[in-house]
Amino acid sequence: MKAVIINGYGGPEVLQYQDAEIPAIQADEILVQVYYAGVSPFDAHVRAGWFQNATHYQLPIILGWELSGIVAAVGGKVKKFKVGDAIFAHPSVYRNGRAYAEFVAVKESEAAPKPPIVSHEQAAAVAMNALTAWQALFDAAKLAKGQTVLIHAAAGGVGHLAVQLAKWKGAKVIGVASARNREFLIDLGVDQFIDYTSERFEERVKAVDVVLDTMGGEILTKSFSIVKKNGVIVSLVDFNQIKQAASFGVKGLNVIVEPHADQLVQIGELMVMGNLRAYIAQVFSLKEASQAHHLIDSGHVRGKILLKMG
Repeated sequence: MKAVIINGYGGPEVLQYQDAEIPAIQADEILVQVYYAGVSPFDAHVRAGWFQNATHYQLPIILGWELSGIVAAVGGKVKKFKVGDAIFAHPSVYRNGRAYAEFVAVKESEAAPKPPIVSHEQAAAVAMNALTAWQALFDAAKLAKGQTVLIHAAAGGVGHLAVQLAKWKGAKVIGVASARNREFLIDLGVDQFIDYTSERFEERVKAVDVVLDTMGGEILTKSFSIVKKNGVIVSLVDFNQIKQAASFGVKGLNVIVEPHADQLVQIGELMVMGNLRAYIAQVFSLKEASQAHHLIDSGHVRGKILLKMG
């Protein structure tokens, strides 16, 4: 099969399109012929060596932790799937995801059936990012109807899905992004838009119930003051400064997305009902993975970047 492999850490140029062995599957795994794989900032961070001391990443690495495709083979203990089934999946971030390839081995517990009316592009685009938003907003922050949530980078891969999930839940949504994304986010349903290039969100907002932090750094520390007492700030990227939340009377939490087949099923149902849709920024071929990474490194992507196999 063809795959994109990194044999060393660095910029997008380390992504090499080459031949690789089709993976063998374990008893609890399915072999998936990949149709689309998502490209995320997490992929770029692994590529750049942020986690090179982690024992669960060993070079050479095939990146990719979100995908859609067709089941090509099933392990002996697999019960939910059969050959030919359309699925979407989020492999655990605690191992090489290997979705930047024509075939990938995925645990049965990491995959869900793709609804027939949901395209493979849409399914791949939500497999990791919608799970991230779901687990941050609902599992961690316990966001409820009538509450107010502020979402940083609201037009991004996670952010624009978080906006839709929060609206579905019945929350008031404040979206922070650049001016070019104003109409995009208003169309998604944000109740208040803040242009971070010309406004200071910390001066525009106070006493929100929940903040979803996708940025870290100064954005995170400025966010502590806008959360109501006993409110919640959830960070997807910061594991140190979030500890300061307690001094503001705020609960500070981290979320590292985990595979969850049942949640993927619920996400698929929301897509069928029209409550959730991914915005696809651009689709690249597998051999154009380095170009996709140049784009993701820009930090200004609206929605999701995908790789198409074949």
